[in-house]
Amino acid sequence: MSQEALADHFAAVADASPVPVVLYNIPQNTGVAIAPETVARLSEHPNICGIKDSSGDVVNLSEMLRLAGGCREDFAVLTGHAGVFYASLCAGACGAILAAGCAVPRLCVQIFEAFRAEDHARALELQKRLAPIARAVTTRYGIGGLKAALDLAGYGGGAVRAPLRAPGEEARAEIARLLEEAAGAAAGRSALT
Repeated sequence: MSQEALADHFAAVADASPVPVVLYNIPQNTGVAIAPETVARLSEHPNICGIKDSSGDVVNLSEMLRLAGGCREDFAVLTGHAGVFYASLCAGACGAILAAGCAVPRLCVQIFEAFRAEDHARALELQKRLAPIARAVTTRYGIGGLKAALDLAGYGGGAVRAPLRAPGEEARAEIARLLEEAAGAAAGRSALT
């Protein structure tokens, strides 16, 4: 798929949408990446307000920030990859939309707060605690793992739909352990709530 076709598609969606549109770049799932130049072009559209970049490629995200930021100051560049949350903030992302954030919201907020307070040592320490649970509930166990983490954290993730599968008991035990480790990063406060 060409970048021109992507740009035309997103512009058509934004033209027809009654609410602002956020672009979503997740090439590992779609097989198509939105190039930084395309993001910059689309950032000029008045009804496109930002992008969630879940690629995990901080260099590419930095280029999106450089190019799109030059077009429109109020265009939000967000990371969608918890493994590079802190690095993305350092690169200039204004925030994140994270699957792992559903299971450990407090930990994600604490990383953001530490970054904003310029306590980079703490933000990096917390990021190191976030990475294992984030990897488990996305890459390793997928949606079933995320739903299990939500159940274990008391949020009610629910059952997965076919053809997806729920993780087995051993995987659930690992997810529970990783949730506890993530919670331990929160200096006496639960990272789960």
